[in-house]
Amino acid sequence: MFVASLLAGLSAVGTEDLPSEAADEEARDVAEWSVLVYLVADNDLDPYTEEDFQELKDGDSSASVNVLVLVDRLYEPAYLYCIEDHEMVELKSLGEVNMGDPATLTDFVEYSDTYFPAEHMLLFFWDHGTPTGGVGVDTTMEGDEPGTSWDWLSHHEMMAALEGYHMDIIACDECSIGQMETLYEYVSNGLSVDYMVASESYIGWRGFSYDKIVQRLILNPEMEALELCTIIVEEFTNLFNQPPYMSEMLTTQSIFNMSKIAALGEAVTAMAGTLAGDIDSYRQIIGAAQRSSIIPWGARGESWIDMPSFVEQIMENVKKGDPAYAACEAVLDAYGEAMLGMGTAKNSELYGYNGMGITFPASHSSYTIAYADSEWGGYETYMTFEFPNMGWWEFLQTYWGFE
Repeated sequence: MFVASLLAGLSAVGTEDLPSEAADEEARDVAEWSVLVYLVADNDLDPYTEEDFQELKDGDSSASVNVLVLVDRLYEPAYLYCIEDHEMVELKSLGEVNMGDPATLTDFVEYSDTYFPAEHMLLFFWDHGTPTGGVGVDTTMEGDEPGTSWDWLSHHEMMAALEGYHMDIIACDECSIGQMETLYEYVSNGLSVDYMVASESYIGWRGFSYDKIVQRLILNPEMEALELCTIIVEEFTNLFNQPPYMSEMLTTQSIFNMSKIAALGEAVTAMAGTLAGDIDSYRQIIGAAQRSSIIPWGARGESWIDMPSFVEQIMENVKKGDPAYAACEAVLDAYGEAMLGMGTAKNSELYGYNGMGITFPASHSSYTIAYADSEWGGYETYMTFEFPNMGWWEFLQTYWGFE
């Protein structure tokens, strides 16, 4: 059910070296929107590309809506395409590129901005994602056998790659980017983006409905970014509420107003400080709230929970005059400003998703030792992020009994 609140390789080649038909021409007229798809399939997601290729062709493009795709598959070279007349028109064959290299993303955006200019930009990441690891993983470095070597496009590399460009929307066709820590990191590092569409959990392999999204944008190219976010989430939710995809238990997507994330982070940090300040009074309530807000299917091991559920559980178990009550209320008020809408598949609603995750490991050692440094991110990477160092990690240590 869709719910809206008050209403979601070229690294080897620079753009100057792309002697494609499009590059030889003068830049096109300025469109209303450019839709960019950074399609990282040089990994175990490669088998799922063809259906999305067909969707992109079905969605098409128009004079007002550009659609460009940079795709790197597991056993093929990378290609840069534009969508025209229901076809993927090859602009350049790029050979083997590293989609985990920030220069690849920079060149893709630069190429689009130069030759397919638009007033507004929507960037899709199509790939694997984790809260700390990154937004894409390429498993074939030049000269290596496909699938044998790794390079993440880390969150910090992604932000560096997009420096100097403004995105109206970044939409994450990938798992687990909708975390307090991840979104706060984007804001604190100055990523220029108005809205993020992201999931707090895993998502089904089927991903976004690119055809329906682009078709609706073509019909109304002057729509505002928030309306387009709503369409992205709505079409995602529609897809996962019909056979055979409705069996997925992990499918959520939320719309985040990035201008409100800093205030939310400060409210959460203040709440954590209040709880830590009288931990003996609150420890039992915190533990029960943590256990009742665990996201299913593996998230316990990866140590994140549903943040709004956690806060609501604490609020329900303290008196209204208690300092923790006011602190939790402030968090939920800020959250209502930051999370503007979410969609869940029918089965996903049963598990209490409320739109945003936050890290709360089962124990200190389960995160700092067992999950310290994995290829998907972990404690060592986590502690390079801004949010845990504002007081959240200190709160967790106080809860666990560390001085």
